[in-house]
Amino acid sequence: MIYTSDPQAWSARLGQPIEQRILPLPDDVREFVHQVNMATGLDAVPAPCTPDAALQADLRAALTGMPAAVRDLVSPLLLGVCVGRGLGSSGVTDIVADAVDNRILGCIVLLDMDLLESHTANSWATWKENLPFGGPGFTLAATIAEPRDDTRAHALQFLLLHEFGHVVTAGGTFLPRWWEPVPEATFPFLDLSWGVNAQGRFVPWDGSNFELRGVVDFYGTNKLDSDAIVTAYSGLEGSDFASLYGATNPYDDFAECFASYAHHELLGRPYLLRVDYDGVPQATLDSFWASPRSAAKRAFMRGLLGEAPALAVANDAQVLVAA
Repeated sequence: MIYTSDPQAWSARLGQPIEQRILPLPDDVREFVHQVNMATGLDAVPAPCTPDAALQADLRAALTGMPAAVRDLVSPLLLGVCVGRGLGSSGVTDIVADAVDNRILGCIVLLDMDLLESHTANSWATWKENLPFGGPGFTLAATIAEPRDDTRAHALQFLLLHEFGHVVTAGGTFLPRWWEPVPEATFPFLDLSWGVNAQGRFVPWDGSNFELRGVVDFYGTNKLDSDAIVTAYSGLEGSDFASLYGATNPYDDFAECFASYAHHELLGRPYLLRVDYDGVPQATLDSFWASPRSAAKRAFMRGLLGEAPALAVANDAQVLVAA
């Protein structure tokens, strides 16, 4: 949680359209992220970044092009989208609170331009999917945009959809508040795939768990050999998680569902993963939202985001088969 001594300056942004809530990384936010990075062993040192005209245009395009249902959910909670460098991950979302009375003001979303500025949509998604793995052999190729849409703006949009999933979580009751101890209570989204053990830690239900799920490390240094891709993604396809990143914890489980549902089902854009070996295609992974394994989370997302019918998308029902 980020505490501010100037709550009025933050709250005033809630009256702006969300595409105007773009700002450089404030000093108090930068220092908070730096402290978190040091506590978690990350070497990244945050620094401010003033968005130039091109980045402003890409961010506004990403925000204005989102589904109305997403904008409506996020608008009362989003204090700003901050851009910086050296954050340690592509995106970060956290709560801002009044330093005097602890009153929660809303959420900020931070984007690391060191990890984003040189990418288009597909290159960024491919880079992220391969983060837990290293060495020669197997790799993943991700497609989240058609060639005409393979731009930085569409990379920013998908990442912002994920971070907005965290914003929506902060204002909802379907997951525990991440900044508080987990209470003994039921939570509609959490209970689909996760339980809480005696130590207060989240653990997936037996039917949701799969081999290597608990050891994939996206932003750390514990890389798995490339052949672990086959094991991990074969297990993923037997689970009720939308992505490997979403299988790491309940909050990213929801954020990945939120982002991919809005992206694929509401906007009608592709979401396809392919396994390659030495650059040669080997298999494609099925579409989560076209699979029966998505049924419970589809019902949840429809309740949250509305019943708009999905648009036709190429490669919508791929299965794991040899290419």
